[in-house]
Amino acid sequence: MKYLLFGCLWLIPCFVWAQNEYYKKKDSSTALKRTYAIILNDGTQLRGELVHQDSVEAVIRTGNLGEIRLRADQIVRIEQLGSQAQGEVYPNLFPQTMRLVPTAFSAERGKLYYRNYYLYISQFEYGVTDNWSVGTTFYSFLPTNLFSVNTKLTVPVGSQNRVRVGINAQYAAVRFDGILEGIGYVQGIVTTGDRQNNTTYGLGWSLSGGEVSRNVVGTFGLVRKVSPKLTFISENFILIGSGSVDFAGVLSAGIRFDRRRHAFDLAAYIPLIIGPTISTPVTLIPFGSYHLRIGK
Repeated sequence: MKYLLFGCLWLIPCFVWAQNEYYKKKDSSTALKRTYAIILNDGTQLRGELVHQDSVEAVIRTGNLGEIRLRADQIVRIEQLGSQAQGEVYPNLFPQTMRLVPTAFSAERGKLYYRNYYLYISQFEYGVTDNWSVGTTFYSFLPTNLFSVNTKLTVPVGSQNRVRVGINAQYAAVRFDGILEGIGYVQGIVTTGDRQNNTTYGLGWSLSGGEVSRNVVGTFGLVRKVSPKLTFISENFILIGSGSVDFAGVLSAGIRFDRRRHAFDLAAYIPLIIGPTISTPVTLIPFGSYHLRIGK
């Protein structure tokens, strides 16, 4: 079991290397032949040729303003305009969440997002401001049996805004035998990087019956743009203070298929419990989800 754990963790730097190689080999001359729209935090939209882009800045050549340098933290998203040409680049439009775990990026202000997990679970999220979003999750076929509401507040820190911190609060309720039972969950989040390539760390506590759980849920996630239309995502959980076991957690890895206004996720989760007298069998749990940004 421990060899499986080490093997899964070894895959993460491999995908980081793949992402780095992709950006090294990307031919910048193809970007010069295409027109892009760059949407900024203040709502400004620029159009022109994308001369250069990395994790720090983007350079766009416009017809009337010439070349403009933009910091990565100023940019909400970059979209290619025109025909569906071969080699078109689709950004990850949903950086505010990995798959299940939120990041310290907020939903875009004034935009409504929809997600669906396994068909059974639906979720809506709305960006109230650049740093504040609200959302709700519910059982698709009978919302009154399972639902939750959440809110997330995030802020950038540092001179280059390469680090963001946030807090996510959620209340979930489940109906058992006609009785609605609820539980709260509060999570602190730190994300480093930009919206396309980032790393997220989190610590969360559950609240029930007026008491805070002694167990802490630690999360670690990695998001890397590995090709023009694919994003690698790994989100992992560890239960801290889990008693007599040596390790309790969940490992995962998967791919997001980025498209112009929506995306598909395919992934696998591996729950692990390791201890002196207990060890879970190797189990791969498949995962699928759909993401949609509603409106323009």
